[in-house]
Amino acid sequence: MYRHILVPTDGSRVAEQAAAAAISLARSVGARLTALHVVPPSAVPRLEGWAHGDRDFSAKFNQARERHGAMYLDAIREAAMLAGVPCECAIVHGASPSGAIVREARARGCDLVVMGSHGRRGPGGLAGSETLKVVALGGIPVLAHHAAWPAAAGLRQSPAA
Repeated sequence: MYRHILVPTDGSRVAEQAAAAAISLARSVGARLTALHVVPPSAVPRLEGWAHGDRDFSAKFNQARERHGAMYLDAIREAAMLAGVPCECAIVHGASPSGAIVREARARGCDLVVMGSHGRRGPGGLAGSETLKVVALGGIPVLAHHAAWPAAAGLRQSPAA
């Protein structure tokens, strides 16, 4: 079965739900986790930095994004620890989240990637998504975890569901 599961996070609720599913799966099969956050290149427009009157605004902005990533990873690490699942965390930089995810999965010897899927793009909710890109690029099994779709779509579940 699976021995090493990579779970990328962007800090969204969907990613949190996928992380919870990955922790549960890892616990049931005796696997370990690596939680990953990808920090994209700085997208701070020059005008924004100028408006703040701080030459170091871009660097401070990037540091804040890394701190947020560390908080997302700490939450996963803590949940994994409470479930008795070994978990390491990594922050990487990359222009393409999907490319960074595949690169890290391969480099770390992961045999499954568990990703949240927002289900907002295209038919089936995967077209154009980072999840689909990881599937296409990876050669590594990907479990796409969807948020509770009835609530996400504004639908009401019947009591029998």
